[in-house]
Amino acid sequence: MVHYSVNPQKHFYNFQGKIPTATLGAQPAQIPPDSPHTQPKLITDTTLRDGAQDPRFAIFPNKSKLKYYDFLHTLDNGTGVIEAVEVFIYQDRDLWVLDRLLERDYEYPKVTTWTRATPKDIKLLSEVSQGRIKETGMLASSSDHHIFDKLSFRSKEEAIEKYLEPILTACKLGIRPRVHLEDATKADIYGWVIPFMRRVMEETKGQACFRICDTVGLGIPDPFATIPFGVPHLVSTLAREVGAELEFHGHNDFGLATANSIAAWTYGCKRVNCAFGGLGERTGNTPLEQVIANYIRLYGDPGFKLDVLIEIAELINSEVVPIPEKQPVIGTDIFTTQAGLHQTGVERHRRAEGGPIYLPYDPAVVGRNSIELSRVGSLAGMDGIVSVLNRAIQESTGEEGHYTVVSKTVKYIYDSVHKAYDGTYDAAQGRYVNYRATFFEPRELLTIAREYEAKRSSGS
Repeated sequence: MVHYSVNPQKHFYNFQGKIPTATLGAQPAQIPPDSPHTQPKLITDTTLRDGAQDPRFAIFPNKSKLKYYDFLHTLDNGTGVIEAVEVFIYQDRDLWVLDRLLERDYEYPKVTTWTRATPKDIKLLSEVSQGRIKETGMLASSSDHHIFDKLSFRSKEEAIEKYLEPILTACKLGIRPRVHLEDATKADIYGWVIPFMRRVMEETKGQACFRICDTVGLGIPDPFATIPFGVPHLVSTLAREVGAELEFHGHNDFGLATANSIAAWTYGCKRVNCAFGGLGERTGNTPLEQVIANYIRLYGDPGFKLDVLIEIAELINSEVVPIPEKQPVIGTDIFTTQAGLHQTGVERHRRAEGGPIYLPYDPAVVGRNSIELSRVGSLAGMDGIVSVLNRAIQESTGEEGHYTVVSKTVKYIYDSVHKAYDGTYDAAQGRYVNYRATFFEPRELLTIAREYEAKRSSGS
């Protein structure tokens, strides 16, 4: 084993506020062999901790936290893949929530906590949990940016000694330390992170595990990207050099949180940490629902109750913060199209031998049992109009719609729709004016259809 000593020199990644650049090396990261430190692949949840720090809302209500935990338990469905959920312990409301969560006595997700890197916090946790908490995360800011500029330590050695105090206190109290390597993707990996991790493993006799935190989302999933930004190289190096259980905690500043999390699993992490809907600071954490969907793609469905995802989304949307309509997996409009070509594909896949054409999976899989797959806008096609029109009939009368693309009514609606979006040409101005800029609603199309058919039947 190569010996690494603490680098006494400061090592910063300062890009003067500009977008940080990455370097691609000549060799790809190596995937470590399977072991108890890398398998089975698990998911942990930080919605009630890091997710609750989302700047779009002032508080994640207590009652909503309890509902969320119940839903998370239902989603896991006894698989144990959603292994744990973490919470704070600092305010009276935090302790009340902690007690209510523990009273449920669910096997999964287990309730874990988060503390600062002080023995005082660990002793507080021991007092309030009364032996009910078996593992806690604890902050160990790892980059020189944090060690010197944020925490004002005099040296990297001092940081190690300060972090070890709460870690060893937790072990003495029978609580497994989960050491959070904050800002690891800007850290001095060989000159501080590895020496620190090895020291922790030695002092705790292998009890500790570690969370690799991509705190400001600088991680890159490319296996050729070099340390510290390259997540595959970073994870595989720490797995090889330390031999500890690793977890990845991503942020989405460059839109790579989910990709980095999947890469972290592949290259040596046993766990991935997520927040539902990507809640969290700035652009947010790795979205739980996206990780679950990709877990199924990579490792198979262990038995998740996926239809509860929409119930969770509705809870968050109504009691915490609105979820973007286009949020992958859980957004309200993610299965909807307005382009005529796509609408034709969506309509035909209902009876297609090969399955869905323009959808990645059946919306019912994630609980979207009743949705309109087409919207009638400026790019709408005949199939989209038929779909929306027939659905409007069913919703208004309870009867099944009978329109098809060869219907004269549908052709009339199609022409009317596009005439409305064309507007009228103003020769003096040399441009089209008074064009429509909103979607046609289903009831509006139904009204147009009935008015047209009334005129035809009356002969006018």
